[in-house]
Amino acid sequence: MPKGYSFFFLLYFFLFCFLTQKAEAQLKVDQSIGINNAINKLVGQGVKVSNIRVNCPSGAGRPFGYFTDNTGTLGIDDGLLITTGSAANAVGPNNSGSKGESNSNEAQDPDLQSIITSGEKQFDACIIEFDVEVFADTLTFDYVFGSEEYLEFIKDYHDVFGFFISGPGINGKLNLATIPGSTNPVSVKNINNATNSNLYIDNGTGSTPFDNLFLQYDGFTKRLESKVAVRSCEKYSLKLAICDIKDDQYDAGIFIAGKSLRTKAPKLSLRYEFPKFKTGIEGCNGVFVKITRQSQIQFPITFKLQYSGTATNGLDYGNIPDSVYLAPNQTEYEFFIPIEKDSVSDDNENILIDLINPCPGLPTVDQLNIPIRETFPYNQDDKKICLGDSIQLNKNPTPGFEYKWQAPDGLSCTACQSPWANPDQTKKYWSRATDIESGCFAVDSFEIKVEPVPTANFAYSTDENYTSLDILFKNQSTNADSFSWNFGDGKGSIEKDPFHAYPIGNVEDTVYYPIILLAQNTIAACADSATALVKIANPFFIPNLITRNEDQRNDAFFVKGITANKWALEIYNRWGSLVYETKNYDLNWKAEGVTDGVYFFKLQNAIGDRVFTGWIIIQK
Repeated sequence: MPKGYSFFFLLYFFLFCFLTQKAEAQLKVDQSIGINNAINKLVGQGVKVSNIRVNCPSGAGRPFGYFTDNTGTLGIDDGLLITTGSAANAVGPNNSGSKGESNSNEAQDPDLQSIITSGEKQFDACIIEFDVEVFADTLTFDYVFGSEEYLEFIKDYHDVFGFFISGPGINGKLNLATIPGSTNPVSVKNINNATNSNLYIDNGTGSTPFDNLFLQYDGFTKRLESKVAVRSCEKYSLKLAICDIKDDQYDAGIFIAGKSLRTKAPKLSLRYEFPKFKTGIEGCNGVFVKITRQSQIQFPITFKLQYSGTATNGLDYGNIPDSVYLAPNQTEYEFFIPIEKDSVSDDNENILIDLINPCPGLPTVDQLNIPIRETFPYNQDDKKICLGDSIQLNKNPTPGFEYKWQAPDGLSCTACQSPWANPDQTKKYWSRATDIESGCFAVDSFEIKVEPVPTANFAYSTDENYTSLDILFKNQSTNADSFSWNFGDGKGSIEKDPFHAYPIGNVEDTVYYPIILLAQNTIAACADSATALVKIANPFFIPNLITRNEDQRNDAFFVKGITANKWALEIYNRWGSLVYETKNYDLNWKAEGVTDGVYFFKLQNAIGDRVFTGWIIIQK
C-alpha cells in the first residue's frame, strides 16, 4: 500500500467498524416516558408504589428518562436515569470531558444538604419521591452512579445524590446510597481511582472520542445494591435525589435498575410427579406445588392461594388448598395437585395459581402456570417406501417405554419396539407408547405410502448441426425425481436430459462408451439403473495436412463426423489474410488457389455454438 494512503485506509476502517458496532449496540434514553410509568418499571416482586411526585426543573433537556443498555457497559439492562442536567447527555461516545447542562434550579434540598460535607450550595437538583409498601422485612434496589467530574474534581466539587427512606422503625430519614459496609455516601469523592477503587470504572477523559462508544460520563461505579430493613405491610416514603455542588457545570447521573425495587418475597415452584414429562398429564402425572418464604421466618404466616385458568376445579383437578399455614421457622410447604382423567377432548389446558399477598392492597406475590395435556407428545411420522421394500418403524426407540402396533397387515410384530412393515399398498397404522414407570400412554396414527418402483431407461441421438461426438440423451425413466449419469469418459451429469460432447482426437472408425443412468425416487429412497453401450461411428476428427500429389491420400481437407453443407469454413494465411471462405463446407476443400505453407482454419456450425480452430499444413 502506498505510504500516503495507509493512514486514511486505517481511519476509514476504524470508523466503519465503530459505526457498525454502534448501530448494533447502544445505550438509549427515552425522555418522553411518564414518571409514573418509569417508576412502575422499577417495581419487582412483593412491592407496591404509590403517590409518585417529581421535582426536576429542566433546561434544554429533561433531567430524567428511562434507559436501555444492550452493550453491557453498566451491568444493568434498563431502568430509571436521574441526572443533574439532561438525561440525553449520558449517551456516548465519551467525546467530552465537561458535558453538562444547566437547569437554572438553585433550590436547596435539606436532605441533600445533610450529606454535603462543607455546606456548599446546590445546583440543578432533580428529586423524585414516592411511597412504597413491602411484603417482607427487607427492601433492596440496584444502581450505578456516573459523573463528568471524574477525575478532575473529585476533591473540590463532588456532586452528590441520596436515596432517602423514612417510615416505621426508621429514625428520621436514612440515606441508602452508601458505600457497602459503611455509612459514607456514594459520591465522586468516596468512589474513584484512589478511594474504593474496587468499585470504580474509569471511562476516559473525553479527549479521545472513542474511549467508550456508549457512555458519556468520564467515570462510573460498578453495580451497587441498596438495602434496608423494614416492617412488612407498612408504608414508607422513598426519595431519590441528585444535585450539582458549587456550580451547575459537569453532569452526573444515577442509573436505577428496572425490577430491582424488590423484597424477599415468597416464591411458588413446581415439580411433576414424573419429571420426565414437562406438563401435567390427565390421569397419570400430577404436580407438586411448593411455597418457599425467604423472610419473616420466625413468625407464623398463612398464605392464601387463588386458582384460575382454563382447567376446571373438580373436573380436571381436585383436592387443592385455598390457603397454607407455615409455622415459625418453617420455610417451605408443599402440596400435591392430582390431574384427573376426563372424557372431554380438551388438550392444552392450564391451572394458574396466584400467591396472594398477606399485606392488604399489595399485588400478587408470585404466580405459577401449570400446563395440562391429555397425554405426552408422541409422534410417528408418515413414511414413504417403494413397492416391494420394507421399512423399520420407530428405529431409535426412547428408553423406558413399551410399544404396541396395529395395522391391517404387513407387520413383523405388534408388541415390539421397532417392527418391520412391508405393505403392498398405501395403508394407515396406529402406535401406542406407554411409559413403564408412570403408566402414561399416548397414541398416534401414521401412514405408509407405497410408491411405484422407478424404472430407468433412456435413448440417445445426434443432430446434423453438431458433430458425431455431440450426443443428446433423452431420459425415458418413470416414477423417478432424481437422476445421475455416467457418460463413460470420466464425466457425468445430474440433468434430466443432458447434452454431452465426447472428447475429440479419435482416429478409429468407430468408438464405444458405456453409459449408466441411475434413476431415483428420493422420497421413498429407492432407485433403478439402466446401462447401454453408445456407438459412435465415424467419430469427429480434423486432419492437419493436405498433400497435393494426387496419391488419393490427404488430397483434401476432409473433416470426419460432421454433415456436409451445414458448416462454415474460413482459411487464413500466416499474416491473417483470408484466403478461402465458404458458408456450406462440402468436406472436400483441396487448397485450390493457395501455395504450400501453414494456414489457420476456423470451422463453425450454422447455429454458432460449435467452433473449432487450428493449423493445417499444405504441401505437395
